[in-house]
Amino acid sequence: MLPIRFSALLVVAAMSLIAAPPQLQLWYWHHSDLNSDKAVAQSKALIDRAAKAGYNGLAFWDGGWIFLGAPFWPAENAARLREVSEYAVSKGMRVMGSGAPFGWSNPALTASNGNFSEGQRITGARFRVAPNGRELEFVNGLAPLENPGFENGREAWFGTGDPAIGLSSASHSGKQAAVIVDATGNARFRQRISLTPWRQYHIRLWMKSKEFRGGPAVVEIQDFWHRKRFRFYTALAAAGTHDWKRLDFTFDSQDTGWAYLYFGVWGPTKGVLWFDDVQLEETAPVYVVRRSGAPLTLYDPDHSRTVYQEGRDFNYVCDPVLSNPKTVFRDDYHTPVHITLPGGTHLRSGQTVALDYYAAFPIPGDGQMAMCLTEPGVFRWIESNARATKDVLPPQGDMLLVYDELRHANSCAGCRARQLTAGELLAWNVNKVAAIYQRLLPETPLWVWSDMFDPLHNAHDNYYYVEGDLAGSWKGLPARVGVLNWNHPHLRQSLEWFAGMHSEQPVAHRQIIAGYYDSGRGATAREDFETARGIPGIAGIMYVSWKDDYSQLESFAEAARAGWREYQSSVRAGR
Repeated sequence: MLPIRFSALLVVAAMSLIAAPPQLQLWYWHHSDLNSDKAVAQSKALIDRAAKAGYNGLAFWDGGWIFLGAPFWPAENAARLREVSEYAVSKGMRVMGSGAPFGWSNPALTASNGNFSEGQRITGARFRVAPNGRELEFVNGLAPLENPGFENGREAWFGTGDPAIGLSSASHSGKQAAVIVDATGNARFRQRISLTPWRQYHIRLWMKSKEFRGGPAVVEIQDFWHRKRFRFYTALAAAGTHDWKRLDFTFDSQDTGWAYLYFGVWGPTKGVLWFDDVQLEETAPVYVVRRSGAPLTLYDPDHSRTVYQEGRDFNYVCDPVLSNPKTVFRDDYHTPVHITLPGGTHLRSGQTVALDYYAAFPIPGDGQMAMCLTEPGVFRWIESNARATKDVLPPQGDMLLVYDELRHANSCAGCRARQLTAGELLAWNVNKVAAIYQRLLPETPLWVWSDMFDPLHNAHDNYYYVEGDLAGSWKGLPARVGVLNWNHPHLRQSLEWFAGMHSEQPVAHRQIIAGYYDSGRGATAREDFETARGIPGIAGIMYVSWKDDYSQLESFAEAARAGWREYQSSVRAGR
């Protein structure tokens, strides 16, 4: 029997452990590109600063994690990633690597195969066999725009009635151009257009600016009947003073027929912005995707419905841009694929044929592209990358599965064959991917960003170019997977959602609030915890900057510690 005094001490010690609040997980988003010894030194300096401020978690934003296992990735870069990770551990930090980037998938597509991209379906694109019988000539089925160069004055483009839009003699060609001068609000040109559903299109226009600021300046294609559906949207780099510049873009019409082509500015601006020589046409294949889930078929559309054989009746069709890691998704438009015919083809000169295929549609401006959710090659790459990650990630490391802003999904034949909604498809996918990591890194905590599993954020209908409704995606998220929650406009409702406090989502996930987001205010950490009062299961908070802004790193940590104490009190009090 233990002495009475010693027994009492054990009881007191046990009670103090029970009463002690959980340790705050204080993470920060660590930018790095560890391809040199200088980059390693810079990362270590940032780790020293973060450790001194009290951070105990480092989440990498470094494409090196995605390139692990790729044949082209130097072994010394993997060694640098391991060195910096181990250095962070030596400073008392957990390390979070990243993998499975569905959404911002460009590094993974570079590391694996550009043809693993999600492809939007294009059906019935028309070609005519050239007189020489050796190639196909594309047939543009779209009527030309009215008044494309503004030579007919205000005809066709001025239906918005927006002030500050007009005509200028400072044209790119001809005698006139469209102009916007010192807009006090929206200043947009618009023309209604008739598209053929499930076709690929090319937009070309010229733009010039003088001391321009504000906006943004935008080009978009809006479905006429469903105003929440945008078949194309891009902000233009118009700020400052620039001479005439040609802009080229592609987009896919999906199921849209009638639409509006808009360009101009949304919101007040200063300075002058000109547009001229606007063109819209169908295009031959650009970024054509070739894989089992994205078949390509050439056929007679009118009579016999004869299907022609690739390799016998027409030569293999591919876009070399998708096969070259140096060029994949580096442009918004490039020369379309040229289809040639071999000797002995069954196609006849002058014959009209139709092509069904699938095309990737990188987001204009930044080239963002998503991997297919069902392509077997994607899962083989994920497994290979996860095995390589296992050799670099510290034993006490975490992994972020990068489901974030998934703007393409449920379009290719492989996805549509499953006959699932977009949300059901994403649920199936995340469950499968989490199982791969669970098998290969069984002791590693897994995390996801919140947005694609949150109905108050991106898990809904009409999300960018996804086909169908993303609702229900959360049903495939295993309970063991934690959530980095960045739904700042609806933070409390979102935290409650992932805490399992809603009948449609009863699974309780551990959560880390992804805060700061370049707000310029370190005090937001305390405010975020105030918003989370009484909601159980929040493990900590993360300082997230996409602009390499670490100016508030220390003040954020201080505010987080104060907010954490108050949050813990609210959870214990049940309010």
